[in-house]
Amino acid sequence: MVDCHSQKLSNRPVGADDRATLSEIARWITVGALFVCLIVGYAWSQNKILGIHYQMEQLKTESAELREVNAALRAEYSSLINPESVESKASELGLVASNQVEVKILDSVRREVPASGRVVVQSNLQRKNLYE
Repeated sequence: MVDCHSQKLSNRPVGADDRATLSEIARWITVGALFVCLIVGYAWSQNKILGIHYQMEQLKTESAELREVNAALRAEYSSLINPESVESKASELGLVASNQVEVKILDSVRREVPASGRVVVQSNLQRKNLYE
C-alpha cells in the first residue's frame, strides 16, 4: 500500500513552459515542409537529369547510325558518278555509245494558238538548250 502522507505530490503548473506554443508548432511544421520540398525537388531534378541522359544516349546512337548510312550513300554516289562504272552498267544493259555524226537534234518550232474564250488549258513549249 501507498501511504499518501509520506509521498510528496507535486502538481506542475499548466503554462507556457511545458507546452509548445502555436508559433513554435507552426515553425516546426514549416521546417519539415521545407525539408520535404527540398527532397522532392532534388528527386525531381535527378529524374530530369536521368531522362536527359537517356535521350542523349539515344541521340548518339541514332547519330552513329546516320553517319554509317551517310558513308554508305556517299560511297554509292561516288561509284554511280564514276564514268567507268556508268560505261560498265551501260554495256551490261546492252547499250552502246552513240556516234556523234549519226545523232541529229531536232529543233521544234513554237506554234502560237490564238486564245479563245473556249480554251480551258493551253500548253506552251519550253525551249531548252540541248547542246550542253
